Amino acid sequence: MVARDKGNVTVALSDKRLLSMDEFAIYTSMGVCKTRELAELSGALFRAGKRVLVDRVKFDRWCDKNNEV
Repeated sequence: MVARDKGNVTVALSDKRLLSMDEFAIYTSMGVCKTRELAELSGALFRAGKRVLVDRVKFDRWCDKNNEV
């Protein structure tokens, strides 16, 4: 879902493929430290220059295959 408000564009987390660590923490409802650990464990970490992002699709696939950490 994309919403436009006076030139600002808002995209739902479920519509984004790459999430920042803060967005990923919101997406998983966990703290930033735990989500960083899960992103590394799942192989969903994505680096773009200095930015560290999480591939939501890879993480979701990993969650479907693994029901315990």
